[in-house]
Amino acid sequence: MNEDFFDRVKEQRLVWDKLETNNLLLLAPRRVGKTSLMLRFKKDAGAHGYRCLFFSVEDIGDETAFVRKFYEKFCEVEGCEPILDRIMNSSVGKLLKKIKKVSGGGVGVEFGELAGDDWTQLGKTLAHSLNDIKEPWLIEIDEVPLFVLKLLKLEEGQKRVRAFLGWLRVLRQEHPEIRWVLAGSIGLDTVTARLNMGDTINDLQTVTLGPFNEESARRLLETLAESYGYILTPAVRDEIVRRVGWLLPYYLQIVFSLLRDNAPEHAGQWEPPLDLIPRIFDELLSPSNRNYFDYWRQRLTEELGAPDDRHATLLLNAACQDDSGSARQTLFQVLHTQIADPEQCSDRLRYLLDILVNDGYLVEDDDRYRFRFGLLRDYWYRRVRA
Repeated sequence: MNEDFFDRVKEQRLVWDKLETNNLLLLAPRRVGKTSLMLRFKKDAGAHGYRCLFFSVEDIGDETAFVRKFYEKFCEVEGCEPILDRIMNSSVGKLLKKIKKVSGGGVGVEFGELAGDDWTQLGKTLAHSLNDIKEPWLIEIDEVPLFVLKLLKLEEGQKRVRAFLGWLRVLRQEHPEIRWVLAGSIGLDTVTARLNMGDTINDLQTVTLGPFNEESARRLLETLAESYGYILTPAVRDEIVRRVGWLLPYYLQIVFSLLRDNAPEHAGQWEPPLDLIPRIFDELLSPSNRNYFDYWRQRLTEELGAPDDRHATLLLNAACQDDSGSARQTLFQVLHTQIADPEQCSDRLRYLLDILVNDGYLVEDDDRYRFRFGLLRDYWYRRVRA
């Protein structure tokens, strides 16, 4: 799948404007193009006067690994060696064995044995050293919520999560020459709200990244078609846009990829017929392509844990029965089969609906909750509901 960055001009301008005075929390459902946008910020940072670090923490499991990744990415920055030398000679230098040359002409840091809260001092020292340069830095950290949820599963997880998020907040407050963008495919605001830790991120200004508008979606399809020498008629483009509905770049590219798979050999200036489009969408929703949607189901467990993941699934099972969704009272009755106390049930319903709306599953319309994304609703109806 072609993951090249496309469009988002308005969003780029908004983020650069806000970074002049704020640290940001970037909220975006999965498959909207969040990571691609963050990488574009990294590419363009110099033109806006910043030096930039970008790293994802999806694949790391504890606080020490977080700080190691922080140093690892800093080692990729041109001119990092004097700063690393200074850290080696500081009070935390004993926690680092040496600065070493690596293949390709760069450098790396070899850590000593780290224990307890050594990670806090190492991370603070690096941030302090960046701040001392008196040159604006942009630090982008992707998938922070997934990292937080991993911490939560460790011994004393809730205590460690609060300590980590509090430490990161202190770094933001103490280092005014650094701008931070924290992001994830699960909302960090949702996670911290569930843990009653909203105070650890209340200094961040929220920026929401949504789907493409119809104009951008059509231009993306046109650009993809031109790259293969195809001709998409307005009717074909409009039908794809209509059927995708919630215009996530990822799914627009998937639809085009399936369209390309159906092109005749040596198609040349192929003009896909309109009657091919329904077959393409049937193919997209077939069992062989369920991996394009399964994450939406799996993330409920990652984000909510038991039993809320099961409760959320029941609500979605009810909402997918009809294009218009389900009334709130109907959803209350569904949840009431699992939570006997009416007040507790009402509170939990409010919490779960807030999450499902914020994370892109549902949208509220006249006290009814329907799937925001028609393709996801079709998948859920065919593959998930009992």
